[in-house]
Amino acid sequence: MPTPILVPPVISSPRPLKVSLWLTHAGEEVASGDRVVELLIPGVTFDVEAPCAGTIVSCECQAGAEVSTGMVLGWIEPQDSETAADGNTEN
Repeated sequence: MPTPILVPPVISSPRPLKVSLWLTHAGEEVASGDRVVELLIPGVTFDVEAPCAGTIVSCECQAGAEVSTGMVLGWIEPQDSETAADGNTEN
């Protein structure tokens, strides 16, 4: 089941929060904590990290889109931990 990439809580600002750019693309594998998307409040940028290891399956909000805390930016299909474990034990 895909895991959402969410807009984290940020300092309140009267200016809108926007998606600046995606640092990854659909189909790319990421590790938990990898930078996946950059958000912008005019004058300040910050990165959103992958909540889990897996494959980016969609980028819902494109560059320039206004977003707010809790919105879904995209989705990651988590790595199957059982498959990874099986791969390590079959040697």
